Amino acid sequence: MPLKIELKPNERIIIGESLITNDKERIRFYIDGKAPILREKFILREEDANTPSKRVYFVVQQMYLSQDPLELHELYFELVRDLQDAAPSLIQHTTQISEDILKEDYYAAIKNCSKLVAQETESFGEAFESMKAPITETE
Repeated sequence: MPLKIELKPNERIIIGESLITNDKERIRFYIDGKAPILREKFILREEDANTPSKRVYFVVQQMYLSQDPLELHELYFELVRDLQDAAPSLIQHTTQISEDILKEDYYAAIKNCSKLVAQETESFGEAFESMKAPITETE
């Protein structure tokens, strides 16, 4: 059964490796296939990944969209270690995300990353916003 997508005016969506931007009218279309799909509300831009949990979210998002997500696993686990050092209270959230990743269920991992970001915001507010370490792949 195809997935029905409705986009608001000017809303964006990623399908596979393509960013699609709607024009000024509401649109509805159907997708049949297995390409990764991310609606705009779930897309995190790299420059907005300015807290430990948002950096984790960004890398998981890249895994979901990647043709070879295993390339990003080392970076993911490095960021999770950094997050756990900075905020041990968030370990329970990272455990579920890591389980999703090991099962290669990257969409579930993104959903759980959303919960992680919400919990970080609730627990620490803007305290982590100043920790703007760049996201770089390990060598």
